[in-house]
Amino acid sequence: MPQFTILNDRRFWLFFAFMMCQFGYPLGAFNEWWTQTGVFGNNNHPGGGDFINFWVASRAALEGHASALFDPQNYSALLTEQFGTDYGYRWLYPPHFLLLILPLGLFPYGLAFALFMGATLLLYLVIARRLWGGWEIVGWLLIAPVTALGLLNGQTCFLVGALFIGGVYLWDDRPVLAGIFLGFLTVKPQFGVLIPFVLLIERRWWVIGTAMATAGCLIGASVIAFGVEPWREFFVSPLSASNDVLLADRTDLMGIHLAPFGAARFLGFSPATASIVQLGFSLFAVGALSATHRLQARPDTKVAMLIAATYLFIPYVLFYDLAAPTFSALSLYFGRQQQNAPGLAFSILLVGVGTLSFINGATTLIGIPLGPAVFAILCAALIGRAYQEGCEAAQPLPRAPVPRGRAIA
Repeated sequence: MPQFTILNDRRFWLFFAFMMCQFGYPLGAFNEWWTQTGVFGNNNHPGGGDFINFWVASRAALEGHASALFDPQNYSALLTEQFGTDYGYRWLYPPHFLLLILPLGLFPYGLAFALFMGATLLLYLVIARRLWGGWEIVGWLLIAPVTALGLLNGQTCFLVGALFIGGVYLWDDRPVLAGIFLGFLTVKPQFGVLIPFVLLIERRWWVIGTAMATAGCLIGASVIAFGVEPWREFFVSPLSASNDVLLADRTDLMGIHLAPFGAARFLGFSPATASIVQLGFSLFAVGALSATHRLQARPDTKVAMLIAATYLFIPYVLFYDLAAPTFSALSLYFGRQQQNAPGLAFSILLVGVGTLSFINGATTLIGIPLGPAVFAILCAALIGRAYQEGCEAAQPLPRAPVPRGRAIA
């Protein structure tokens, strides 16, 4: 029996990778936040960065100005009135998202930030613990780069991650609950764009019905609360906030994109060329997802492919949006639903997914955005994994030995 050393333990290498990431961007951002310098914490821009969006939006909605959020000029005026500048922010969320953040406007900024981030992180950890079947995952997620980035940026990553993994990992055992999660996921609809495709292929009618009912109730409640005008502005506003973000020429913004569109823009391609690049990756993502289902892969492989394909398919993914891929990567890395953990090459890839925010940030410093490549390689690796699992499922079961001797009449 080989002698055990810590270097043989995959937990050591994962811990090492996570800690290396914490000494990168998160440590620098935390220092800016703590010392009240830089963009993450100063007199005009409180710690928590992007949470300014949710706090200002909730206050505007409480005051009856929900429609103003969807006009970039009006929204810029709201931010400037409160903080002296708009920081280049735009409101990108559908009106029913306001229902989830509406109470935040009742509290001072700091308390609202603590309540929102604490509640969404707790939801993410509780759902992850339920799916994992133990508390070990909570410790890993607490030290994962996505957690530090989510807190420092004051973003929705924990909420989206909780709803995403809760929906796709529970639809075998708890289809109604999974449908509720997916219905709530429509508050950030781009992350659910491939889910209907899978639900229809697998004929998960209970999940589909529950998700549609949940989303319908949320939309109806938002119409009752804010009227029809915010929805009209969301769909037909002549000033498109999303275009302001996607078509921006800011290198710093493009450098934190993990989608093919953002990577192409970072490399200097025009929006039209970047759209073609994104289309190519999106088609590959759909093809990989379809192949995984045709090959009769195991449930954990199919879910991992759905998550990876989604992050390759959509054109707007930022470095803090990795809560769902991080959980999926950890599940595969530790071999939660199979006897053996993956081999060396696949394990390195999974650690790369869990630390992608750091890897992409480091490689963009030398002009190479690796985010899309990592997700594309993961999709390709999962196709290989699905093929192997399909071959194993197709093998005939060994026949039971026939007992020798004369039968008794």
